[in-house]
Amino acid sequence: MRKKWLAIGIPISLVLLTYSFFFSTAEKTLLLDVNEDKLVIDSGIDEAVPVASISKMMTEYLILESIEQGIIDWSDPVQISGEAASKEGANISLSEGDVVPIHDLYMAMLLPSANNATVALAEHLADSEKEFVKKMNEKAEEMGLTKSTFVNATGLTELNSQSNQMSARDIAVLAQLIITRFPEVLQDTAKSSHTLLFSGERVHTTNHMLTKSDLAFDGLDGFKTGYTNEAGYCFVGTASRNGQRFITVVLGTENDQARFVETKKLLSFAFGEPYRPPLEASLDRE
Repeated sequence: MRKKWLAIGIPISLVLLTYSFFFSTAEKTLLLDVNEDKLVIDSGIDEAVPVASISKMMTEYLILESIEQGIIDWSDPVQISGEAASKEGANISLSEGDVVPIHDLYMAMLLPSANNATVALAEHLADSEKEFVKKMNEKAEEMGLTKSTFVNATGLTELNSQSNQMSARDIAVLAQLIITRFPEVLQDTAKSSHTLLFSGERVHTTNHMLTKSDLAFDGLDGFKTGYTNEAGYCFVGTASRNGQRFITVVLGTENDQARFVETKKLLSFAFGEPYRPPLEASLDRE
């Protein structure tokens, strides 16, 4: 039987054997070579599962597309509705009637994964979150994301137990589309914090690979965390060195730190360096 080889000349069997020494504790795992547009490692990547705030990536894409098309501008004011202001989970300080620039809401969605900011953006782009969700599903179909279904803009689990569903493969495709079409987004996803113009509130990223030295990885500049009881702890990561970029997807780990540990394992393998485990654990739900 003929051996399969990766583009870099390493037998796939050897890759899988090497990675098995520290095989992922996540339910779904993916490593994508962006330059070659090729999967290096994958496990359970075609099953649709709850993905929590990872689904905010689709909201992000639609915002960036609307900016590019001139439909909205970063400085446009958004009046906060009662529905947005009352959204549960991770949030920034917003009250009904507040008027906030789109860019502030966008950064609040991107870094601390604020649900109230996300709903405010959705309502601004489509009059209601329900109408915005239609746009999310239409865009997913247009992108060929066949295992993706959205029921809200935030990724929260609905009272009827419905939630946004995506496969790890679909997530990687979406991440790649965002990064290649809107590369400037990486300047924001690489930030550990940001000060909101309208309130002076300083918001912080939930991506601990940017904030904790023992989880840090050289070249990492994004991308998005997610957590609900149904989804577990999730993380989409990306890193670039010397023009080579990889995207990782880690879904369904049991604790906050594990999603970053598994990402660091994947990226260490991708860039051919020894994996160095973190010294201590930390917890953060988002």
